[in-house]
Amino acid sequence: MARLELYHFAFSHYNEKVRWTLDLKGLESRRRALLPGFHERTVRRHSGGPTTTPLLRDGDRAISGSTDIVLHLDRVAPDPPLLPEDPAERDEALRWVAWADEEIGPPVRLALFHELMADPAYMGRMFTTGQTSRLVAAGYRRMFPRVVPMLRGRMGIDADSAKAAGAQVEAALARVEEATGKTGYLVGARFTLADLTTAALLFPLVFPDEIPFELPTPQPELFTRWVARWDAHPGAGWVRAIWSRHRRPRG
Repeated sequence: MARLELYHFAFSHYNEKVRWTLDLKGLESRRRALLPGFHERTVRRHSGGPTTTPLLRDGDRAISGSTDIVLHLDRVAPDPPLLPEDPAERDEALRWVAWADEEIGPPVRLALFHELMADPAYMGRMFTTGQTSRLVAAGYRRMFPRVVPMLRGRMGIDADSAKAAGAQVEAALARVEEATGKTGYLVGARFTLADLTTAALLFPLVFPDEIPFELPTPQPELFTRWVARWDAHPGAGWVRAIWSRHRRPRG
């Protein structure tokens, strides 16, 4: 396979779907952690159009969108396979992926960002995770508090939307708990793309030990309160278990 290049946000659950897939399949890749808000020019230069992350370059081909990237990687590196061979189970897995992308990813992000925005300094430190230049990271952290009001407006984040997002996350965890009660997996009796996607998009609820980056310390009370909010939910326990069993580290 041609050399793979991943342009990503280190602290992002959608981007984690792709990192997890790369690591699970043992694929070497050059990874460039970008800064939210300053990423667009870089991504556009390599994508030829879209400015969203993650972006994967596979030789001359640029692929945007976490699900499209993961499906591409599963085709070109089919071991281990992420989709079941059985057509009905394959369709079921893809339905779970589409559901998680729409019903888990956005509300988890909105609810978490609402909490973190109460401490812009810490949020800025989280967003600079993975930066190799200390000077760039320090400059970004200094200016980040001034960006928070713009982010609130652009993403529609306020107390009401955060409350609604939290309820949506609760409902998603309950659905995952029910669906995994028999086998521990969402489709059939083995790990598939449905589990990878769902567990990756839910990781910001639990921040499992296997996450591939260091959380800034010390962690403020609002952060520990956020994690404690979900800690006892069986759905959150499922997320921790899937990460523990299946999140192979890089290299």
